[in-house]
Amino acid sequence: MSAAPWLLFGPHDSRRVRGLQQALRERGLPAAEVVDYQSLLSAPERAAEAIAGRRGAMVKLESPGEAPALHAALIERGWHRLGASGPAPQPLEHGELAYQQYWYAGFADLLRSLPAEAAYLNPPDDIACMSDKLACQQRLIAAGIEVPPLLGPVDGYEALRERLRDCACDQVFVKARYGSSGAGVLAYRRNRAGREIAFGSAELVESDGRARVFNSLRPRRYTATGEIARLVDTLAAQGAYLERWIPKPRAPDALGGHYDLRVVALDGQARQRVARVSRRPLTNLHLGNRRGALEAWLDTDSMQALEAATKRAASVFPRSRMIGFDLILRDRRSWLLEANAFGDLLPHLLWQGRDTYQDQAALAPSPQTRSGPQRMPLHA
Repeated sequence: MSAAPWLLFGPHDSRRVRGLQQALRERGLPAAEVVDYQSLLSAPERAAEAIAGRRGAMVKLESPGEAPALHAALIERGWHRLGASGPAPQPLEHGELAYQQYWYAGFADLLRSLPAEAAYLNPPDDIACMSDKLACQQRLIAAGIEVPPLLGPVDGYEALRERLRDCACDQVFVKARYGSSGAGVLAYRRNRAGREIAFGSAELVESDGRARVFNSLRPRRYTATGEIARLVDTLAAQGAYLERWIPKPRAPDALGGHYDLRVVALDGQARQRVARVSRRPLTNLHLGNRRGALEAWLDTDSMQALEAATKRAASVFPRSRMIGFDLILRDRRSWLLEANAFGDLLPHLLWQGRDTYQDQAALAPSPQTRSGPQRMPLHA
């Protein structure tokens, strides 16, 4: 059975594009044609032309990350899309987290401009939903998937405090609605005496009476109420919501810490999986956290529970073939933390001898067609 050609939309030189291209080369397959998102902003017809020119191709929409000029262009596009009210967005410094609501509006608008009919790995509307973290969690809840209880959107620090009083809750995650990779996520806790702490990868920088937030690879801890308030206010202005803090299980090895799981589903089946272990509340691997030996930590029943939870979650997006899921598994009960349409960047993580990109390169055409984009099985 011959392999389908590939068409990629995304930044030309991103790690993700390079990863799939390498996997295609390893199988002796032609390189994927790459269409940069940036070119579609001025010439949206290029998408339809590229898809028509590669009839039968698998079409993968990659993350628009690792491309600062594209990020800025999407912010500007989103600002206009939302009515261009107020001051125009200003240029961002490296790592600055701002205007995420405009970025999302611009990216969603770009996704809407793509042809509806193509053999997408993940279709544009699913990607738009998964890129809106709150909308995604609400969709999972509507489908009966257990997620950490949502406490709703907040527009600032005072709203956070009021919501906690109303819900009789003392610890939550403040999550950026349109963030990724832990950007703009704060673990917040307070005690009965009123002392509070916020922990996250956001760096608060204040100058000339202005508060700005930057992504940092060094997690930070805030205990001063004024700093926490300005941090929450700055993040909430871009879209934020609250999620009840679910305790993570303790890592069973001698190194300690707590962990959650990243599992990549392909055609609804759990494939690559890893424990993300940290002594701090955020477990994202790029923050210096470690990988845990999941196969040694979970017994057969727990591994089956993980696979069943992944399959249930993937069924909520039946047209999306590859999704990265973050979840907590404790006492065979699971909570789905996030569905990530770009959750396959996991270097050197193998399952049955393949990494995520090798799995994708092994996809082959199938004569069976269904409503929506065609789904294709793996072959060796």
